[in-house]
Amino acid sequence: MSRIWRYVLAYDSGYAPCVDDGVLTLCTCKPRIRSGAAISDWVIGFMPKRFGTGRVAWAGCVSEVLPMGDYSDRYAGRRDVIYRRVGRQANGGEILKHDGGPYHDSRKAISTDLRGRHALLFTPFWYWGRDAPVAPPEVAGLAHYYIGQTTRGSSPETIEKLRDWLAGWPPGVHGVPRNQL
Repeated sequence: MSRIWRYVLAYDSGYAPCVDDGVLTLCTCKPRIRSGAAISDWVIGFMPKRFGTGRVAWAGCVSEVLPMGDYSDRYAGRRDVIYRRVGRQANGGEILKHDGGPYHDSRKAISTDLRGRHALLFTPFWYWGRDAPVAPPEVAGLAHYYIGQTTRGSSPETIEKLRDWLAGWPPGVHGVPRNQL
């Protein structure tokens, strides 16, 4: 059964989620979502409360779940490719190395990123960034205004309400990141 994952997009620089060349991905931050989401799950990034309640910065349906090393091989050159596979562990898990640069270069950030294990690709997706619309109450009620990620309250009915609301826009990019670098 599909679920809706949601969280607060506290800082939106264009890396997580990353929208480049018409593809939306999540391959850094949000380790619970990236390790637990499955194909056909939905993800919603809400704006912080200080920007108004129920504002949706982005939403999308997971269309592909890739190991981070496979993602970096396939999508080399995207700005969110900051890890590369340098080997495999005895259990088959990837050994990844931060590829340098100023993004997520602290030990804490790297540890958080690597706990996520996967890169997620989304089709369809809607990205508004700083132009986030206010969702109707049945979607805004999903807002998650504290640290972490959750699927609580997710049901086929909430997914249908989300899809109905999103049908008001064509999928794709409708704005720019709030904290664009």
